[in-house]
This record gives sequence, structure tokens and C-alpha cells, in this order.
Amino acid sequence: MKSFYQPPAAAGRSSVRALRFILLVVIMTALALSVAACKAPDAGKDSAGGEPVGHIKVGLLPIVDSLPFFVAEQKGYFAEEKVEVKLEVYQSAVLRDTALQAGEIDGFVGDILAAAALKNAGYPLKIVSVSLGVTPEEGRFAILAVPGSNIDSVEDLKGLPIALSKNTIIEYVVDRLLLNVGFSPDEIRDQVIPRIPDRFQMLMSGEIQAACLPDPQAAFAVHQGAELVVDDTGDINISQTIILFTDGAIANKGEAINRLLRAYGRAAEDINENPDAFRDLLVEKARLPEPIKDTYRVDYFSPPQVPTREQVQSVLDWMVAKGIITGDMTYEDIVETRFTSGAASPL
Repeated sequence: MKSFYQPPAAAGRSSVRALRFILLVVIMTALALSVAACKAPDAGKDSAGGEPVGHIKVGLLPIVDSLPFFVAEQKGYFAEEKVEVKLEVYQSAVLRDTALQAGEIDGFVGDILAAAALKNAGYPLKIVSVSLGVTPEEGRFAILAVPGSNIDSVEDLKGLPIALSKNTIIEYVVDRLLLNVGFSPDEIRDQVIPRIPDRFQMLMSGEIQAACLPDPQAAFAVHQGAELVVDDTGDINISQTIILFTDGAIANKGEAINRLLRAYGRAAEDINENPDAFRDLLVEKARLPEPIKDTYRVDYFSPPQVPTREQVQSVLDWMVAKGIITGDMTYEDIVETRFTSGAASPL
């Protein structure tokens, strides 16, 4: 019968071999875990930990509507969300739209009308969120009368030329405002002055009697003596500023867009909690006139959400009636809902 007893010396050699084997296993396991840690995101962080998920370029105009992007950049929120965002600022909507068409940017801040016009022209894109205009108070447009004018009420605008830019959100706002208070189409007269600075100067000098301007130019005109006749902060929600991206960006940079919107939302919260903290940035980046820096009412920016079906359809119907687009575009053709929780008031 075999004995399983070993002499002390043999047992010692066996123990040493066992210890060496255990030590080797421990070392190899530690090395494997170290390599895995280098390759995988830090489990103690958001999945955004590690390298940025992508690079995305956004076209902006130097206007109040772009403020959350400027704040997110200033406060490092894009970097914290692990997405590389390049903000390209253009001095006109024409230059911005051209950049999108040329593939120089992935998306931009604009309006529903601009989005629909580009889509109709064959450029694949979709709206992913509203920037301003979830409520009527956000993103004001106003019809103003020349300083010292005898125009006392909106009724005085019947048949009076109103300076605006043709086939734009400005013309849409004027039509919606005046039709809503009972004007007939033939009582609305347009005076085409495309550039906002020209419109402002001609109104203040008395060369024109009335003009439609967005804030902060509208607020500055009132500060300089212009008469506020009517604006779009009333019962109906007429205008929305939106964020859009090309179909290519949505398909290939979806996670980058998600993170961009998270950073945007954080910046919007900061603005809403302490709007006074960003007045200097508005002057520097968004053309807020210095004389009204301390009195201008900074807009409230709602969390990212898509426009409602009614808001989009109203613009599309108007554009069809004006012959700007054909009549076969739908809400689903132009709005992408997967990046947000939906619209504020779905229909």
C-alpha cells in the first residue's frame, strides 16, 4: 500500500513550488487587470470617461439665442461631457447656411423656416431641439414705430409699410401677429430691408415708419425712443429658435450630439439661475448693446426638447402658401425626437 506521507525535505520543496506558482498567478492576474483598465472607461466615472467620443462643429450667429453654447464653452461643459465641440460664428445666416451646405459644419442654431427651406432644397437635416421659444416669452420679436410717431396701437399699422426681410422668420412673425389680431392679408404691407442693422438705423432716423426687429435690437430701439407697437410674447407662441444637425451627423455622431445637448442643458440651467452673471458674455459674443447691458431682460432657456407638431406645421403651411417650399414636407421629415424627451406640449 502506497503511503501519502512525505519526508520533511520533500514537503518543503513542494511548498516552495506551490508558492511560486501562486505568486506567478497573482502577478499575471494583476497585469491583465492593469491592461484592461487602460483599455476600458473608468468604472467609477460616467461612460464619458476617457477620450472624447467625437468631434462636432456647430454654426452660430452672434445673437442672444446662441448664449448657452457660449456659456458651455466658457465653463468647460463640453470638455466635461467628453465631446469636442467647435463653435463657428458667422456674421449672417447666408454664410451659416452656405457653410452647412459645403459640409463645413455639422449643424447650426437657426429657425424652423431656415431648416425647412434647406430641407426642401435637398440638404438632409433634422431639428433636434428648440433653443428659444418653448414659451411665448422666450425669444421676442417686436414691431416698432419710429420715435415720436403717432402710431398708438396695432390698428394704426393697417396699410402701413413694415420693414422686414422677405421669406424669413421676420416676415412669418409679422404675418402671424397681424393676422392674429384681425388684419386681412391685403392690410399687411411689407417694406423689404434685409439687414437688421439697416432696419434699425432707418427706423431710428425716421427713414421708415415701422419695422420688425428681434431682441436685443428691439429692446435697444425702445431704449433709444422707438415705440413698441406689438410683440410675440402674448397668447400665441409664434417663433422658435432651433438646433439642427445634418442626417450624416445624426447617423454617425449621435453620442456626440447627446453629450453636446447635455452640456447645453447645464449651461441653460446656469443662465436661468443667475442671468446677470452672463451679461458681459452677451456683450462680447451676442451683440448686446452696451447701453442696455444692465437692464436687458436675459431670456429664459428651457431644457432641450423638440418643437411641437403645431409649431412646425404652422411654419410649413405658411411657407407653402408663400411658394417657398412644396407641400409634401411633414413633421417627421424635419424633426428628430430621439435626443430629447419630446416636445413641451405634444399634439
